[in-house]
Amino acid sequence: MLKDTYIKLLYGGLKITKQVSLSEIVNFEKSLFKDKTTVKPNYELKGIEEILHRNEEIRLFYEYMKDIFREIPVSPGNVFIYGKPGLGKTIITKWCMTEVIKLADIQNKNLCVININCEKIKSEHAVLQILNEKIPIPEGEKRKSIGNSLSKNNRYFTHLVNHYNGMIIIVFDELDKATKPEMINNIIRTKSELTGQYPCVVCITNNLNLIDTFPPHLQNTLGQQELIINPYDAEQLQDILNARVKTAFKPNTVEELVVPLCAAFAAQENGDARKAIELLRVAGEIAEAKGNPVVVEQDVREAKDKIELNKIIEATKKLPTQHKIALLACIYVFNSSIECNMKYIYTIYKRLCEYIDADILTQRRISDLLKELDQLGIIEGENFWKGKYGRKKIITKIAFQSLIKETLFEDNRLEPFADISPSKFFFPQNSIAKK
Repeated sequence: MLKDTYIKLLYGGLKITKQVSLSEIVNFEKSLFKDKTTVKPNYELKGIEEILHRNEEIRLFYEYMKDIFREIPVSPGNVFIYGKPGLGKTIITKWCMTEVIKLADIQNKNLCVININCEKIKSEHAVLQILNEKIPIPEGEKRKSIGNSLSKNNRYFTHLVNHYNGMIIIVFDELDKATKPEMINNIIRTKSELTGQYPCVVCITNNLNLIDTFPPHLQNTLGQQELIINPYDAEQLQDILNARVKTAFKPNTVEELVVPLCAAFAAQENGDARKAIELLRVAGEIAEAKGNPVVVEQDVREAKDKIELNKIIEATKKLPTQHKIALLACIYVFNSSIECNMKYIYTIYKRLCEYIDADILTQRRISDLLKELDQLGIIEGENFWKGKYGRKKIITKIAFQSLIKETLFEDNRLEPFADISPSKFFFPQNSIAKK
């Protein structure tokens, strides 16, 4: 069915005013992509051989697991795997454990590996319920359904560990997201009466200081081995991207300088492979939307802006109300004739609060909120020396102002400001005159 449409694409500001049909949109003959799934965020590698530039980390992981394969098996030590997002912590653990399980099967070693994502399974009793469902039951027994009782789940867990004739490894992904990460204390202290071994935990976390938050007795008991995953450099990211170009794009559809540019941008931001791949994919989508036969450097730069825009808009939507009011005050002052410093931002902030009958926070607290907005990349500020007035922080940049304002006005509390001129909040002029 045809209809008149006006489509404004984010892709390079391209505008199309014509009749469009679905069949035109889904005509992939001129598509740049061969298999787009390989550059999607949820793409899973097919095997450990596809993990690039992590040979030393994989070797060290195997070293930590080797005691399983001794003539008299010994439970491995607990392992903590650290690193920022996008560096391969989860994928390395997944495929290394897959290889460990394969070899254990070949050598007839009894091994039970249980994976728990603490972003989804947060509470101690929920974790114990999963463990009690996965650990093999003694021969001749039926598995019990325990319910939500923490004490009963703990007792049943101890019973299962006592009667399992093998090693138990529990992988906690994103342990820092658990309600009580220190819940691993009871798990690693449960000694099997049958084997004399303790369950081993492999804990993946972005938080390098997580163990410091544990009680002293747990820190002493852990005896953990550590595996730190370092950021990729630009050259390593190029290798990863080149591998994805071969699988995701048709031949000769990606300009030579595209991959180095994607790698350079991602290397500047924590060496995140996930971001590099996302940048490559979005650049391809932009080029395809333009109808171009090749992805070029400009597409990468536009992709970077688009990703940054999406990130900032999503961050703005999730801000608490007080952050939003402070941000709106910031935008109003920034676009006025007065200096965008804390004094004037706070004056406008108070007037905005009064208008919608919101609580007014202290100037110190609003200063803290602005620092948080700076950390999110929504605003940028610099310190300037102002002579007798001392050092002042002045807001020098606000990202995507128009779109951020629209996003702020979607909040029911801030919606009234959409129909009011900002100048209303700058009177009386004498109270906010520029010095």
